Amino acid sequence: MPDDRIDPLEKLAAAHRSLEENLNDLARAARALGDARGRAAALEGLSSVFAYFERSLCRHHEDEERSLFPRLAVLEAIAPALDRLRQEHKAHQRAINELRAAIARDGGPEAVESIPQLVDELRAAHQRHVACEEQEVFPAARRFLQSSAMQGIMHEMETRRGRGAQGNPAKGISGRPYRPGGIRRGP
Repeated sequence: MPDDRIDPLEKLAAAHRSLEENLNDLARAARALGDARGRAAALEGLSSVFAYFERSLCRHHEDEERSLFPRLAVLEAIAPALDRLRQEHKAHQRAINELRAAIARDGGPEAVESIPQLVDELRAAHQRHVACEEQEVFPAARRFLQSSAMQGIMHEMETRRGRGAQGNPAKGISGRPYRPGGIRRGP
């Protein structure tokens, strides 16, 4: 198994697992909202997950949309999937905002019923999204991207996190704007 410290696809897959864990935490906290004794802890749990979303989920979407997807866009077979995944990122953010608004209303009876349903919908959307990425996009990247392109993706991801930061995260390792390339020709 590749090391997720040097393999950007493994790092992205690890982020998917982390998001799944946070969505499970969100579901547990949402179910606990109806219990008056556990309400304060549930709201704290919800707050913690939203902090994760703000910190990590947005950065993960940037990793995919600014580093991985542009390098794969030349592959006509997966271009429609990449477009759909970008739209799903926006839909996930809207769902998170809707969920946050429901929680901010501090859960009258409507929120206690609607929040778990919103969480379940978000979890289902996440599962479909991750399946597409891990079963279609990542294998295509492994087949067609050269190691230099994978290293560039990893460098950009690390730069977004303030590690090993030389150059602009919106640009390649050299500091020049990314230009499609690094695609293997053939299997």
